[in-house]
Amino acid sequence: MAKRLTPTQRTVQAYEAHQDLYLQQWNTRTFKVPPHLTALIAHVPKSGMLLDLGCGPGQDTRYLRRKGFHVYGVDLTWSFLQAAKIRAPRLPVMQADMRRLPFSPHVFDGIWAAASVIHLPKAQARTLLRRLLTLTKPGGWLAMTVMYGREVGVPQKQWIAGRYLAKWHKAELKHVVQAAAWNIVSIERVKHQERKGDWLNLLATRPD
Repeated sequence: MAKRLTPTQRTVQAYEAHQDLYLQQWNTRTFKVPPHLTALIAHVPKSGMLLDLGCGPGQDTRYLRRKGFHVYGVDLTWSFLQAAKIRAPRLPVMQADMRRLPFSPHVFDGIWAAASVIHLPKAQARTLLRRLLTLTKPGGWLAMTVMYGREVGVPQKQWIAGRYLAKWHKAELKHVVQAAAWNIVSIERVKHQERKGDWLNLLATRPD
């Protein structure tokens, strides 16, 4: 009897199986800076330390490095990291599970989590938010994007088949972020911004 895959294993398997489709969309030379990322770096010290959580092939990581920040990119999909290294061999990216990040406490001035936390079951996302708080310096920042809605699971119809997706509504996201001891600055619902569909853009700080 085949072993049942976890949501994370299933998602990574889906990304590996459809890597060409993903890289065609998210590993281009024409890069449009996400407005929410611009909002994050407006609050982070110049040459500050940033974490790109779920960096994929490193488009945002490369941009942040060009802007003068010290940045680490982490992802669990190996083919995406290989693509990142082909484009920029010295780019500091590593394969790591976001639930078990290999960093010391109080390291980062800011964390950028774009469309990555959506691949975790919500109970694991709650634990992750508490862990991210410990990795962030007092007064540090978190910018996160999650899909808007209430559905959880593996949709039959989606851009890359087989991924686990957890959507969030505003009150629910607000509750879990505050329960993790973050101070929320804003939660904004956006539509068809850097990604298709409805999303929630969260901006929060760690208390001093």
